[in-house]
Amino acid sequence: MLSVPITQDISTELKNAFAGCKAIALVNPRINGGKPIAVIRNPVFFANRKEEICSRAFGCFSTNHPMANNITNQHDWLISGEMDFLTKVMWNDGMDQYRLTPKQIKEAIVAKQADACYAFQVRNPLHNGHCLLLKDTRSQLQKQGYKNPVLLLHPLGGWCKDDDVPLKERMDQHQALIDDGTLPAEHIILAVWPSPMYYGGPTEVLWHASSRVNCGISHFITGRDPAGVKHPEKPVDLYDPWHGQKLLVHNKAMLNGVDVVPFRVAAYNTKNQAMEFFNPQAANAKDFEFISGSRMRQMAKDGVNPPAGFMSQKGWEVLAAYYKNL
Repeated sequence: MLSVPITQDISTELKNAFAGCKAIALVNPRINGGKPIAVIRNPVFFANRKEEICSRAFGCFSTNHPMANNITNQHDWLISGEMDFLTKVMWNDGMDQYRLTPKQIKEAIVAKQADACYAFQVRNPLHNGHCLLLKDTRSQLQKQGYKNPVLLLHPLGGWCKDDDVPLKERMDQHQALIDDGTLPAEHIILAVWPSPMYYGGPTEVLWHASSRVNCGISHFITGRDPAGVKHPEKPVDLYDPWHGQKLLVHNKAMLNGVDVVPFRVAAYNTKNQAMEFFNPQAANAKDFEFISGSRMRQMAKDGVNPPAGFMSQKGWEVLAAYYKNL
């Protein structure tokens, strides 16, 4: 059972036209030459209860919530059934090499002779604080006795809101960090996770973790305010920043043995000019600065480089070029 509603909506006219059909072909003119890519067999139809879906998934109901706005604009019916794919979906957009199936990810884990695989869900470009976390996670797993832990860097590849960085630029930025050695290529599998973003906070993080279990991962990193967003009606965060992590830790039984790795917060040490783990009780806490995503975007738009040590230069160049060309 999915914790967030990944559905296919249809109009009343289509529902009526499909009455009595035993199989319905799915076609997208953008891919596979317009030929069918899948078939829904024995289709069933459900009322699209938009307000109930939004309230349960997001803990509120407002069309100002980015995904609730999408859902309320859907048609009035949902279709489901037994799904048979006729071919692997190829988008021909320069990123198909990253669109690995769970089976292909399992094969990549074996090919790297990994005895552990830790997944990191991300929808943003990576700065050196993220890289510090990912390297430290490998180190911690080695201290637990694993010989060759491998990272599944698994950025979101579906719909996201307009002010998020698009998939192509994010993949280019992640690849730049691998190419320049910021992240070691021999210890990484970079793949696109095709889910849309729901901004559903704690509810969505259950989907983030459980949907990757079949990829063969052994560990999952859950961060601060996963899938969080500002309240659609008030100037506050919609979700408690640590609720998602706590919820996942307490629901590990649904992850088929996958361990949850808590997220450690990193910030910019202005004295050392480096991203380091932040301890608010430390004597040097005043030396740390949190560089927000909005500030990072503004620097990129203004053509200003971030402080030394904040992000790989090659990675920054990808991000800066995107914002400069907006």
